[in-house]
Amino acid sequence: MFASNLNIDAGSSHARADRLLSLFWNSTKDYACALLDPQGVIVGWKGAASDVLGFSEADAVGKPIALIFTDEDRELGLPEFEREMAAANGRAEDDRWHVRKDGARIWISGAMLALRENDGVVGFVKVMRDRTDLKAQLEAIRNRNAHLEQLMAGRDASFSKITHEIRNSLAPIKNAVHLLSIPAEAQQAKIAHAILNRQLALLETMARDLTEAARVSTGKLQVNKERLDIAPELIEIVNVARSRVADKQQEILVFVPDGPVMVCADRQRFHQIVFNLLDNAIKYTGEFGHIWVKCIVEMDTVQIKVEDDGIGISASMLPLIFDLFTQEAGVDSIEGMGIGLALVKALVELHGGMMEVRSEGKGKGSEFTVRLPLLPALN
Repeated sequence: MFASNLNIDAGSSHARADRLLSLFWNSTKDYACALLDPQGVIVGWKGAASDVLGFSEADAVGKPIALIFTDEDRELGLPEFEREMAAANGRAEDDRWHVRKDGARIWISGAMLALRENDGVVGFVKVMRDRTDLKAQLEAIRNRNAHLEQLMAGRDASFSKITHEIRNSLAPIKNAVHLLSIPAEAQQAKIAHAILNRQLALLETMARDLTEAARVSTGKLQVNKERLDIAPELIEIVNVARSRVADKQQEILVFVPDGPVMVCADRQRFHQIVFNLLDNAIKYTGEFGHIWVKCIVEMDTVQIKVEDDGIGISASMLPLIFDLFTQEAGVDSIEGMGIGLALVKALVELHGGMMEVRSEGKGKGSEFTVRLPLLPALN
């Protein structure tokens, strides 16, 4: 039971209704009301209109309702169209952006109603509510859904890529098994064994990379760090890769300082980082190409650069190059599932470092840089 302190004459229901309506407009903090003449000029500015739109009653009264519409909506004639719709249908929904006195845009949800008397329109009332918060929530939901759709599309593309790679490996294995199932010469058996060894190695690498990718996505990738002089490690890594470089008649050069370059790193993971970068450089550089591995010491960091004069990276791919399963269009013939660089970035970050990539574009080579913090020299 609500106590009444309105002091309204109980004999006048109209007075009671007018009094309640006046109290509503004076107390509401949510609903703004603009009363318009038939030409759309504001003649009343009620409720939370001043709070919501920033214009005082003196600012608004006598001005066209187009005052609160955006420039683009005014150019489209929407203030007039809204009144025409309300006059024809009785009301017009008007959920759209409006403009406050300070220039800020707010999302207004409301309606315009035509007011009739003696079979003619004598004015309009536009009731509004600021729902910028709801608009932001809806946009966030849309963006999240778009992101999820993108992730799902990426997942589907990834599974398609994995399936393709597995089929590519299984077909030669099937052929090799067939060769071994029939009487064969020693040379034929040797070829079959070579095919099996190569394809099984590819499948093993694929399985390892997929396992590592799963660890990256779940945050379970771990490193066991120790003091490590990376200068001799880089020379060792390059020497191991020289046979692959020789197969493509490429040239590889390594530049490291004469003294120790001490970092806190997991030796095995450090080798994995540089091997993956070298593997990319070798794969995406043609015959007779050039690869450079450089170790550059700065004040408190060291840069490990792997450069090549290979096929390069397009500007559109640079922001995506470290994403899982990313491979640029047009290089599908090159083996790989786009896992290696994502692993490199994750491993570098676990070492407190950062990854950078630079390329002038297609056909202009690539430069990958690993930055790691240096350890102070021991006394």
